[in-house]
This record gives sequence, structure tokens and C-alpha cells, in this order.
Amino acid sequence: MANKVAQEAISERAQPKPGRLIWLCAAAWMVPGLGHLLLGKKWRALILFSAIVIMFLMGIAMQGEFFSTGTESYLQTLGYFGEMCVGLAMPAARFFGYAGGNPLFVSADYGSAYLIAAGMLNALAVLDTYDIAVGRKP
Repeated sequence: MANKVAQEAISERAQPKPGRLIWLCAAAWMVPGLGHLLLGKKWRALILFSAIVIMFLMGIAMQGEFFSTGTESYLQTLGYFGEMCVGLAMPAARFFGYAGGNPLFVSADYGSAYLIAAGMLNALAVLDTYDIAVGRKP
């Protein structure tokens, strides 16, 4: 009984404050792997950063399409939200002049898949940051 009470006390102390938790998740979304780095998981942060950025750059190299929400297609809207999950990389690519690819290019469909997959992987990294911060995962 005393052991269970001690574990609950430790668990309550380990819970992060809501403001810090929101800040960690926002940092993890903006820069892939940053949330893990702030939690002290350096290797995991490096692996996630490398994988997501390389996937995003490969999508751009294959002239993948940037989707928008202005269409009537639900799939293109979902693609837009998938790409936005990659964080600041998409607005940075637009800032530096990437217009969103050429749909007639041979590998443009693969490039679009890489861009969306990079965003979805970053979304999973944000959820992993959350789980580590609340103590559900080591």
C-alpha cells in the first residue's frame, strides 16, 4: 500500500505544467526533433530531424505538389494538412521560392507522397514528445 502511494506521489510530481507541455509540443511541431531534444533525448531527436528533413527535401527534389485548402477535393485538403504537419519547413520552402512543384514531372506524385509522409511522421513525433513529457513512455 505504501509503495503504491509513493508511486502516485512520484507520478504527480513528474507531470509537467500545461504551459510547458504546450510549449514542448509546439516546438516539436515547428522544428522536427526539437521537442525530443528539449526532453534530453538527443539521439532520438537527431534521427527524427534527419528522417523528416530528408523526406521533405526528397519530396521537393521530386517536385512534389503543395496542396491547398481552396479546392473542392477532400483528398487535396487532407494533403494540405498533412504537409502542414511538417512545421516550418513548408513555409520556409515557399519563402525561398518553391512554388509547389510541377504536376507533369515524372516523379511529382512520389514527391507529393514524400511531402505528406514527412508531415505525418512529424505529427507522430509530436505525439511521442507528448507521451515522453507526461511520463507514459521512457
